[in-house]
Parts: sequence; structure tokens; C-alpha cells
Amino acid sequence: MRANVKNYAPPIACAATLLVCYFVIQPYAAIGYADDWSYIKTAQVLAQTGHIVYNGWAAPMLGWQLYFGALFIKLFGFSFTAVRFTTVIEAVWTTFLLQRTFVRAGLNSWNATLATTVFVFSPAYFPLAFTFLTDISGVLCIVTCLYMCLRALDAGTDNAAMIWISLAAVVNALGGTARQIAWLGVLVMVPCTLWLLRRRRRVLIAGSLSWLAGTGFVAAAMQWFAAQPYTIPTSPVPGKIGVASLKYMVHQAMPSAVLLTRLSLPVLLMFTASLRGWKIRTAAVLGAGFLCFLPQGFDRLNAKGEVTSPASYFFGYDTESPLQKLNEIATRAIHLPNHDLFGSLLTALSLLGILGLAVFIFLRMPERPLTRATVDSISWGRLGMVLGPFSAAYIAVLALYSLHNAAIFGRYLLPLLVVLLLLLARCYQQVLNVRLPWACGLLVMIVAAFDVVATHDDFVWFRANATAIREIRSGGVRATAILGPWEYLGWTQIEGAGYINHSAIRIPQGAYKPHLPPAYLANCDPDLDFILPAVPAIDPAYAVTPDPGWCGGKVAFPPVLYRTWIAPRANWIYPVKLPPAAVNLR
Repeated sequence: MRANVKNYAPPIACAATLLVCYFVIQPYAAIGYADDWSYIKTAQVLAQTGHIVYNGWAAPMLGWQLYFGALFIKLFGFSFTAVRFTTVIEAVWTTFLLQRTFVRAGLNSWNATLATTVFVFSPAYFPLAFTFLTDISGVLCIVTCLYMCLRALDAGTDNAAMIWISLAAVVNALGGTARQIAWLGVLVMVPCTLWLLRRRRRVLIAGSLSWLAGTGFVAAAMQWFAAQPYTIPTSPVPGKIGVASLKYMVHQAMPSAVLLTRLSLPVLLMFTASLRGWKIRTAAVLGAGFLCFLPQGFDRLNAKGEVTSPASYFFGYDTESPLQKLNEIATRAIHLPNHDLFGSLLTALSLLGILGLAVFIFLRMPERPLTRATVDSISWGRLGMVLGPFSAAYIAVLALYSLHNAAIFGRYLLPLLVVLLLLLARCYQQVLNVRLPWACGLLVMIVAAFDVVATHDDFVWFRANATAIREIRSGGVRATAILGPWEYLGWTQIEGAGYINHSAIRIPQGAYKPHLPPAYLANCDPDLDFILPAVPAIDPAYAVTPDPGWCGGKVAFPPVLYRTWIAPRANWIYPVKLPPAAVNLR
């Protein structure tokens, strides 16, 4: 009993820490966060009507995530906060399960806990835990499938193995309805596990039947989704592949690889232990710093302003919001405007970690392992069979997706980050040291602190905008007459017209109506260019903005003060009335 409590204490502590962060950050805002306004609206309609109704913005199927959100709406009434809390529950369970999965994959409890915290507090994951985006649901689905496959491989009896592999197929098929790419679990990971279990005939038969059932469900679900009105088609195969699309794919692949090194940095940097001797380490540090800054003058842009070299992706590449905010602090502190100081520091550390990893692979890997504990639990070959084809398929899907000229965001890389952290931590544990050093935990704490601060400030900003919008509406102004954050514009468009005016909508025919927004709006705020053609219901006479003279307007209502943890701490959102000249341009 004591042993069981001891084993489960670390994952419970990790999960509880994430829950504590929820109350520290206070992620409450009656406005959308990134794309989650569209998904929240679908959950609201499901709770009201019992039907899934898409609105022209969602590419993910959403599936079971919608029912979870609708359940909370039924229990607590509709609010953005109530719906988003379902994702917090998913993130807490993902944290617990991920630590147990790492242990099953051969990490000791200490290393599994550190690897889990690196993942959970990565800037690509942590802010999403407080939204209603589908990325957390997708990661939970994949981690669950991996855990069940490992349990099937480790099962002592055929009956236990049959149960685990069948559950892996069925649960992943159902779970992937939230985010289709998570179906690579049942489509790839499960059959790879069955190949390893092929000598156990009963397990092979039961697992194959479950896999066939899961694959059939996936095909039926995709066919159903494609027939739904106001969905965005997501064919994995591009219609036409040209030089431009291939070039764009490369331009997406290189930053993604760089981002993975940065997100795994607390573990990756520990491989500098492979650089023995203070002279070697000093030379490595100086070399990494030199390589970091050398190409910036001549290797970043050509005459057309396009990236010309893969090396340039290491420089100035923004990751996620918390790291962007940290760079703002650093550059402001030493008065270096428009300089990606923090990005350069991350680049130098990444290069240093990569150098240590390279030395480890080519010089240290042949050494005798420090411990055979990882080998006894699951061999490298069996683990590679489970994770290798899955990772290759996942990368291939992202590559095909980018051929549609679609951007690959950092959150799309989260399943690959799980695999990378597992492999790095296991290599370190087996050859360099049985335990990851305390320095790894210290780096995680630093990243976590800035994640908490930046995410808190994001929601403070959203709450201030929502308050300013309420002030304007209290004067009798209609919602469609207010220009707010793009998340507000999308929500208001759906409230007024029922769907987003997206050019990719095919069902029903003729739903999309070309719309050219007033030119002055794009001139005043180019960041809204991508959303304005999709929201023809918006006819702005007012705006909420941090600039009191935005677009030549004048402050019409008392400004809203909001305080952030990142300086400058006192900030204002101004409800601005647009000038008649701008309004008449509509």
C-alpha cells in the first residue's frame, strides 16, 4: 500500500500544481481566447439544441470535447469560464497520465516527473490548458493510447493484453473525434503494438478486430464530418504541389524543428555534461554564442525580404506568447529596441545543448549503460516500434498540411515533444546519470514562472477589453458596431449571422459571400486583415484599443485600467468613437 502511494505521489503533485496555477492565474474572461470562441459557441448550441452545429471556423471535428463542455453548461449555466474549465480537467488528467506513461516507458520516477513538468510548463502547452482549444484533448487522446499500448506490451496474461490493446483502439477512435490527427494512435500506434504482440495469437486476433472497428469508426466519422454544413474541409492531400508550396513547407519545417529544441531545452541542456573538461565547455559556450550572432548581418533576409538559409530560422524566431513577453522584458531592460535578445539567448543555449547531444550520440552512447532498469522494462527496439512509425506519420501529416500553405503553430508539435522528451530523458538516464540534475528542475521553475505571469497578463488584457466593450454597449450601442479584438469580432459575427463568412465553406453552396472591409480599418490595424473579410456583420462606429487616438477617434467612455505583472504594470483600454469621416467610408 505504501509503495503504491509513493508511486502515485509524484504524478498527483504534478497535476495538483497545474490546478493551483489555475487559481493563481485566474483565467476568467467573457471573451474568446484565440480560436476557442468558435468551439465554445458550438458547445453552447449543443447544450441548447442537442445538435452539433458548426459555424464556419472549426477545422477540428471537436466531437466528445463538445459534449464535455455542454455538460458543464447544463450544470452551471453558460459562461466562457465554465466551458474552459473542462479543458483544465483534461490537462490535469493528462499531466497525471503522462508521468505514469513515462515511467512505463522506462524512466524512473524522478526523471519521469521532471520530463512531465518540462512538457506541462512548456509555453506551447501551458496557456492552452486554460482555453477551450482542442490541442489538450488531442494530446490526452494520444498519451492515453500510448499508455494503454505500453500496458498491453507489459501484460503478464493474454487476457490483460487483449483488454489493454482493445481499449487503446476504441478509446483513441472515440477520443480522436476532438482532433482528427490524434487518430494516428489507432491508425498507426495500435497496429505497431500488435506487430510486437503477433506471437500471442489470441491477443493478435482481439486487437486486430478492435483495430478494424476503430478504423471503420474513423472512416465513418470523417464521412459524417465532411457532410456537415459550415465545416472547413481538411483534406490531407494537397490538390497541387508546386515549387512555391514545397518552399513554404521547408519554411515551416525549419522553425518547427528549432521550436522543439527550445521547448525541450531544460532536458536538452543537461547533455552538456558530455562536454568533459572546462576548456571544452568554455570553447563550446563561446562557439555557440558566436554562431548565434554571426549570421544575423548577412544570412537572414534577401533583397525580397524572404528567408534564404535554414540557419536564419535559429534567429529571431518567436515561439509562444510567454517567451515573446520575456523577450520584451529583456530588450526593454537594456534598451535594445527591435532586437530579439531572448531569442538569441535561447538560440545559443539550444546550440550548446545540440552540441552536447551530438557528442553524447557519437562518443558516449557506445559506453556501458549505468543501469539496465530501462532495458528491463521495455527495450529500445520495442519502444522504437511503438513511437517511430507514429512520429514519422505525424511529421508527414504536418508536412502535407503545410503544403496547403497553412502555418504550423507550436501547439501542433506537442505530441512530438512528448516523444522527444521521453527519448532525451531515457538516453540521459541510461548513460550519463541515473537522475536528471537539479539544474533541470531549476530551469523548469524559471520557465513555469514566466508562463504563469504571461498567461495571467493575457487574461487580464482580455478582461479589460470585455469591460470596455460592456461600457460602450451600456450606452445603447449594438454589438456589431464595436471593433474589438478579433476573438470578439468572430463571436459577434456568429451571434449576428449564424456563421463565419469563410471562403473555404463548401456546404451549403453559396454560403460564402465575398466581402471587402473598409480600407481605413486595415490601415488603422493591419493585424485584423485576416478576420475582417470573414465578419461582414461588423459595422464599426466604436473601437476598444490601447491607443486613445486610434484611427483619428476620440475617447467616448471612461478608459478601463488593468494591471499586469509585467511592467508597465498600469495599462489602459480606451473605448474610442470613430470619426465621422472614417464611419462614412463604410
